[in-house]
Amino acid sequence: MFGVCCQTLDGANVVREARKTIKNARYEENGDEAKKVRERLDAAEKSLMDALSGEKKVVKRAELYYTAALVQCRLNDIENEKIYLKRAYDTVLYYNSIYNAYKYFEKCDSVELASDYKGRFKFRSSARKRLLEHRANLLNGGRFYLRKKNYTEAFRFLDLYLSSAEYPALKSDFLNQTDTMYSRVAYWIIATGYHIGAYEGVIRYAPMALRYSKNQQYVQEYLCRSHLALNDTAAWVKELKRGIVNFPDHTYFFTSLQEFLNRKGKYDDALLFADRMIQYDPKNALFWYAKALVYMRKDDYKNCIANCDVVLTLDSMNIEANYFKGLAYCNMAKASSDAMKKSELKSAAYRKYRTEMMTYYALAEEPLEQVRRLSPDKASRWAPLLYQVYLNQNKGAEFDEMERIIRDIKKPEK
Repeated sequence: MFGVCCQTLDGANVVREARKTIKNARYEENGDEAKKVRERLDAAEKSLMDALSGEKKVVKRAELYYTAALVQCRLNDIENEKIYLKRAYDTVLYYNSIYNAYKYFEKCDSVELASDYKGRFKFRSSARKRLLEHRANLLNGGRFYLRKKNYTEAFRFLDLYLSSAEYPALKSDFLNQTDTMYSRVAYWIIATGYHIGAYEGVIRYAPMALRYSKNQQYVQEYLCRSHLALNDTAAWVKELKRGIVNFPDHTYFFTSLQEFLNRKGKYDDALLFADRMIQYDPKNALFWYAKALVYMRKDDYKNCIANCDVVLTLDSMNIEANYFKGLAYCNMAKASSDAMKKSELKSAAYRKYRTEMMTYYALAEEPLEQVRRLSPDKASRWAPLLYQVYLNQNKGAEFDEMERIIRDIKKPEK
């Protein structure tokens, strides 16, 4: 057998034996014979790789890689013959042989390129020819795995399809590549890469994918999310801002940036971006709500309410705007109540703060009741606030109801 007799052969003899194996390998109808052909080719490849460890000469090392690529090409030829004859063929082997051939041809060329071999490339011309010959099926392999939803393999093939265009052996063939297929493939890589957690790949191919005319906003979102997954906050924020400018209708960028700025206490920046978006689309309730939320975080309740009112003018059923409007009034009522308790009883200040407290609780009632109507299953959110509203307005029946609801919320589950 090939694998046994070549254990003591040098690189040149290993290549010679491998070429004989390649020449003699052919499609066999008989299953046992077909298995033997595959085993001999696999053994030839292994012997070629084993010979590398003891081979120092550049040209011989390059030839070992080149011959290993030819082994893969022969495997592919056999599967191609099956397709031509309308026989069952091994789809995985068919595509993997192309992938492996590409990798071996690239290693062959890299060995020669990295050497001081006086600029001569013994194998580049023939390697280039075979690389171009199999290029379409390298892409088809990526598509095959996409259809199968095997995103790891799809990414592997599509990545090689694009990256191999920069092989020195192929660079002149794809100089300044502007083919829309490339940008489309880059988009496929972005989607599959993010799905499998290949975030560096997403970042690498995003500029190319953004040249594809479709789904650019999703490419930008995948880019942002990949930076975030890699804990590169500065890059994430930078790309969020770029996304807001280029894709203002895609809300991921704005909402994510607002959340970040609020979390960091950068309220002025958050208001600045909200105002910019309001200028872009003054009828978008999301942008006004974002301002209301910033003002709530700043304890600026009057401005919070003012912006909630704009939201409710645009969308009267907006739960969040109703909730924060009611909460803002309750907080204002609480502040007036605290000030009242610090004032002398029957003083003008006491009466002033008490009137304010009662007014604010009364104003909180309608939006909070609306929240209750719109989200009856979220009692833990609205019941405590309505409890305070009814208590301070002496609405006994309503207060009793809220007390029962809160009691039920606190009951441990059986």
